[in-house]
Amino acid sequence: MSEVTPNKEERTFLINARGFQVPLDKVPEQDVLKNDLVDSFIAEAKALSELHGEFKSRVFKDVNTFIAELAANYNTELGGVKGNVTLTSYDTRRKVEVGVADQITFGPEINVAKELIDRVINEKLATLGDDTLLQQVTQDAFSTNSEGNYNKARIMALRKYRMASDSEDWTAAMRALDDAIILSSTKTYVRFYERNAQGGWIQIPLVSKSL
Repeated sequence: MSEVTPNKEERTFLINARGFQVPLDKVPEQDVLKNDLVDSFIAEAKALSELHGEFKSRVFKDVNTFIAELAANYNTELGGVKGNVTLTSYDTRRKVEVGVADQITFGPEINVAKELIDRVINEKLATLGDDTLLQQVTQDAFSTNSEGNYNKARIMALRKYRMASDSEDWTAAMRALDDAIILSSTKTYVRFYERNAQGGWIQIPLVSKSL
């Protein structure tokens, strides 16, 4: 059962941090005003959040309907909903982007991949002399942030060097890198843009910027 909040004129108490009812005449006036201000902001924020969710859902639904109708014109049928779509206005000054982005994490195989890649790099350094660029590239790829997490984009970028070496260690490292990638979740997004006076794209924020 949802809690019914009494009108300001009807209420006779406020709930304190310990869950007790405190008679209104025992609550300092500034605390009553502060409480009412917070409650009004929270109620409005929740209403806006609900509207934002409904708007996002409607955008996805309408875009998917448009794509389905477009496919029907070519006597074909699209499977699944995953993918990124950009719709642009006729004058190319406004566009809407909708999509599904994969959220990835790395399993323990990532440490095996790092060990194997380091081994290959160290072997290469024996013949490259003072040229440590390759070593720096891999070190940057496996650098971690303050929380000890790898940079996903840099790790993923290493995969384009899959054919850089035919050594067994390198092949095993690339296989370990593939096995380390875990698709933990997907995140849907909607973005809106319009061009500025210079012709560049400016994103229309759906959340407020820092004040």
